[in-house]
Amino acid sequence: MPTIYDRVRYPNWPNTRTHPARTGALAQLLGRKCAPFTRCRVLEIACSEGVNIASMAVGAPNSEFIGIDIAESAIARGAETIRSARLDNLKLRLADIRDEQAVEGEFDYIIAHGVYSWVAADVRAALLAMIGKKLSANGLAFISYNVFPGCRVRETIRDYLRYALRDIADPQERMAAARSALEYQMSGWSDDKPFQKALIEAAENNLERPIEVLFHDEMGEVWEPQFLTDVCAAARAQGLEYLADAHPSVLNDGLFPSVRFDAARKQTGGDWVKFEQLLDFTDMRPFRWSLFCRKAEKIERIATPDRVVGLYASADLTAAPGPGKKAFAFREKSGVEFETDDEKLGGLLDGLTREPAVQLDDYAAFPEAVEALLRLYVNSAVTLSTQPPIFTLTPAEKPLASPLARAQARRGEAVLAALNHKPVRMEDPFWNVFLQQLDGTHTHEDLAQFLLAQAGKTIEEARRMMPDALREVAGNRLLMR
Repeated sequence: MPTIYDRVRYPNWPNTRTHPARTGALAQLLGRKCAPFTRCRVLEIACSEGVNIASMAVGAPNSEFIGIDIAESAIARGAETIRSARLDNLKLRLADIRDEQAVEGEFDYIIAHGVYSWVAADVRAALLAMIGKKLSANGLAFISYNVFPGCRVRETIRDYLRYALRDIADPQERMAAARSALEYQMSGWSDDKPFQKALIEAAENNLERPIEVLFHDEMGEVWEPQFLTDVCAAARAQGLEYLADAHPSVLNDGLFPSVRFDAARKQTGGDWVKFEQLLDFTDMRPFRWSLFCRKAEKIERIATPDRVVGLYASADLTAAPGPGKKAFAFREKSGVEFETDDEKLGGLLDGLTREPAVQLDDYAAFPEAVEALLRLYVNSAVTLSTQPPIFTLTPAEKPLASPLARAQARRGEAVLAALNHKPVRMEDPFWNVFLQQLDGTHTHEDLAQFLLAQAGKTIEEARRMMPDALREVAGNRLLMR
């Protein structure tokens, strides 16, 4: 039976927080060992067209990936892309979460991104039941969802749109009217009134996203934010234990001795879930990326230096120009600057200005450097992973672009899945054609000849253009090592 997702296509992009190499690193910091990403089984529930899980499959040819969804058109489009990319380790299936026979065997990583808050109660129960039955002994489950109280502002946006569009049934007309209605209402809200200012910010955020996201999210038939404690209680009934939030910024109290956690003991009794629930009220968090594992021994949340062994650090850093007060100074891509006199940490970060990743085994013996690195991690300046990146910033003599990105480009997609598991927008049709040449068989001279034919330049001009084109592709993390 056709679904609303068959009528209105949902933007299908990779999400970095769902990647097993990222969540596995986080679990390791909290003392939980997971299956190696290079040899594991991964299930994505409600995978849509499968771009998120396909982006993972590119980097782990010896792992098995399965995605399920009830939208027939999405599965069909995804299957075509996967065939084009020749990802033999990935299968997409048309299946309902409530079907106990939808998938066979156990999985080391199970992902349910953007599902839990947008389905009926019986489907939520079936989702947790499936994870409870299918998660392996050392497995890790990722479930994202809207949460209260932070969603109260978004709930007001939803209430307004449902009222304003109550007489419009056609999806295309509803999307067009939603944009106009929000723009109109924003003009009546004032920055001088705190709640109205929050509404303006929420509306602006909605209008910055593709309108299809607003249609399926705030305007969806089911939109039921949860309280963290309720989700954890439902998961516990299925033999699952809350581990942490997959967003590094939420980990500060989980990796370091926490004054806030100790101060909250009267209200929480030392219960970690209750503590994070209190933080949701403090921070007015609107969304969560929760990680669950099998019930086991007590989770030791304070990170110790030895837990970075086997992990890789990566960051988009440059050396900060100008005289600094400390020996090493760096600027992250977002513009954040930081400095240190610690030679071990400084050397590590200096390495990241040149290399995609640095293995951390040699740093476990330096606790101060590890602590500083983890503080950069929770502030999103550094990424930790159980595997090194599969992209290169240095084009080979015969450059090879991601097979998934090339398959997407052949379909005319403007947003491609980069090899750092992020979406990258390349809207100029030139890139759709140029990427097809980066199949590992064409030399730099071949590429110059291609540019000569495409751009109508002289061969000398084409040879000068070609390195810039390759740098653009490499800079977008689309070239494979």
